[in-house]
Amino acid sequence: MTTRESEQDLEARLAAERLGVPFLVYRDDADQQHIVGLEPGRRSVTLGRREEADVSLPWDPEVSRLHAELSFRAGEWTICDDGWSQNGTWVNELRLTGRRRLSDGDVIRIGRTTLDFYRPGMIGIGPTLVPGELSATPRFSEQQQRILHALCRPLFGDGEGVNPATDEQIEAATGIAAAAVAVELDHLIRALGLEDLPEADRRAEVALLAMRSGLVEADEGG
Repeated sequence: MTTRESEQDLEARLAAERLGVPFLVYRDDADQQHIVGLEPGRRSVTLGRREEADVSLPWDPEVSRLHAELSFRAGEWTICDDGWSQNGTWVNELRLTGRRRLSDGDVIRIGRTTLDFYRPGMIGIGPTLVPGELSATPRFSEQQQRILHALCRPLFGDGEGVNPATDEQIEAATGIAAAAVAVELDHLIRALGLEDLPEADRRAEVALLAMRSGLVEADEGG
């Protein structure tokens, strides 16, 4: 969020986290915080400017009447736009195409409004990659896989490079903005339980785990 949280706002969000169910957090045109719980049994949540939307944002002129929908599928919350909106739906500053599984900490932007998605008690985007587990299929988004491939590319070179690609190099290779790359790599680091490592070592460890697991192979990296 761009607005500094008040003590009351923070307490409300921490209380929502203690409930242990996913939730959305956003601010209205009066800068008031709203928390929308995604309780068990709830299958979908519509976002839009209409009063009938589950999350109604009538103050935002860039939000379509029916803009996007969150759906609960196979134990995961997903988001899709399905062509309903004029201005598009963005997740971590990448325009949404099709459907995307939401991970803890994802930032959804529709119009001028941002909504933060939280899933307490869940470790981000997928299972830890175990060396040698080539049959495992981590549930990474297409964008995250592209970033992983670009991250590992220097490690497959003929030289003696031992450092994975920088955010700027990944942007040049994939067309994904460096700011979005940084957000996605932060999600990967948290998902893989690497946040306690020194900051300088985290991205290298992500790259090594991706390579050792078989998620990224030499022909893809180079």
